[in-house]
Amino acid sequence: MSAAAPTRQTTVVTIQYLRAIAASVVVLYHAMSAPSIAALFPVRIGEFGVDLFFVISGYIMWTMTAGNWRGALAFWGARLLRVAPLYWIFTTLYVAIALSRPDAVFNAAFEPLHIIKSYLFVPAAHPSLGVIAPVYTLGWTLNYEMFFYLVFGFCLFIPSRKPRLAAMIGALSLLVLIGTVVRPGGAVAATYTNPILLEFAAGIVLACLASRLYATKPAIGWALIGIAVIWLVAVHRMEPLPERIVAFGIPAILAVAGALILEPFARLRPSRFALLLGDASYSIYLAHPFAQRIWYFVFGALIGTETPATVALYVATAIVAGIGGGIVSYVLIERPIIAAGRRRRASGLSSPAPAIDR
Repeated sequence: MSAAAPTRQTTVVTIQYLRAIAASVVVLYHAMSAPSIAALFPVRIGEFGVDLFFVISGYIMWTMTAGNWRGALAFWGARLLRVAPLYWIFTTLYVAIALSRPDAVFNAAFEPLHIIKSYLFVPAAHPSLGVIAPVYTLGWTLNYEMFFYLVFGFCLFIPSRKPRLAAMIGALSLLVLIGTVVRPGGAVAATYTNPILLEFAAGIVLACLASRLYATKPAIGWALIGIAVIWLVAVHRMEPLPERIVAFGIPAILAVAGALILEPFARLRPSRFALLLGDASYSIYLAHPFAQRIWYFVFGALIGTETPATVALYVATAIVAGIGGGIVSYVLIERPIIAAGRRRRASGLSSPAPAIDR
């Protein structure tokens, strides 16, 4: 049986696997972030999951729009319907819990303008944390995603593929260059000139190279993934951490490139469970802190976290709780939202959206 490269309308199996890994790494990171646990398990590479998501996002957006696409307005509408509703649901849930049970969340602080900016994906300083983050702090990544979609949509006004590619890479690179030279202090300017934007650009480049990567020898794919793992292990031992784009961006790019090389072979026997986790990765990302927090209280009441052994047991079970909660969110909340959005857009579709954009 020969291995075949995917077409634009088929699920890219290894990208789904990487989405599952990215979400799981973030779940692992937060399983070890509770105050009573963080000192025993100071694993910082959990942040890598976010960088992996950003590279994947660049890949998916270019792949999704490379053929016959409906234009910038349709793109922005589709992205808003895909990202915003679930985020708004969990932001509202977080605010409701924090107001009714402040002891149930960490670092709850509210300012009306900050909450409004959180819903509108406008970067702002968190009232109590002293960092640029929305009221539901995980949403800081979505501020970057939505800005990337904004830039990407403007570039869709360019009809030719190569000039569009040059405009996208050039715009993101120019923003980072401005940030490096000027180093703006405002929340909006600091966010939208951060070097992390280059991870989206890298994903776009990998999408353009995908056909060549599919034809590359599998050994090279495994080598790239191996280098990414070694890189992360080495970074974990460094103090202080290098610049984020170096510490986590480079291994994320290597991992996506390696995975694309392995795609023709991964398609031969895909894992249904891993594909499910990939589909549910957005829900896992947003829902897992709620599931883990509930489990934190239950575990503390039943077993406690007084010894390293019980802490290790909590971390292991909190990972399961976080992923499980995300899958429940995907099945009961996200998937119905996606179905409703697709029905709403169906009459205007000129070509089917690729399955990788689930």
